[in-house]
Amino acid sequence: MSPGLLNDANTAQAAKVPGDSLRSPKKLKRTKTELAAMYQCVRLMVQMNARACVITQLTGLPSLEVRDLWQQIAGRSSPSGQQPNDLNWYLKTPTRRYHSALIVQLYVRALRTMPEYAALTHAYYHYGRITGSMVSRGVWQERGDPAFRASEKDYEISFARAHFICKSYSDELLSTGQRKCTLKIKRCQKGECGGMYMSTENEAGRYCPLCTG
Repeated sequence: MSPGLLNDANTAQAAKVPGDSLRSPKKLKRTKTELAAMYQCVRLMVQMNARACVITQLTGLPSLEVRDLWQQIAGRSSPSGQQPNDLNWYLKTPTRRYHSALIVQLYVRALRTMPEYAALTHAYYHYGRITGSMVSRGVWQERGDPAFRASEKDYEISFARAHFICKSYSDELLSTGQRKCTLKIKRCQKGECGGMYMSTENEAGRYCPLCTG
């Protein structure tokens, strides 16, 4: 599976996101072709600093095997730390608002034709490529691709946080009529902007953070 397949990723359009789009993988027997594709995704995820625990959740592979693969591929241990648990984090800066909206849109597009672990890998790869110009060339030049950076701290939104927002985001409504997820992707209504950004259902204003500022 080649990582560079989503055409016109910079102009990804908003899409309805199904609820609980990232679930624990079912224990299904995979074909040799499916296993090969999955392990290629694992390699890409490691190169993008995805934590071993996240890779395990996405693929269903044993934790010990994933940690061994991390060591083999990267020559070091997987990043560790507290897992993301705060959706308000994505609203705290304009950059996080734009980047999180982009990741969710790329993920939804990829999910149309790929299993969940591959869709997130694909989406995050393109996110890294699109935002590569925002970081010093030195953090990825040695690796030859702006999607592959030295540390998870070199991304505005780490793979772990991308996993959390894609797992949490939903456009579904509860029986009460309220949104299942407090976040909502909106389109800026100012002039020719039309930019997509992360917001909430009740947030006032029709413009994105840059146009508002």
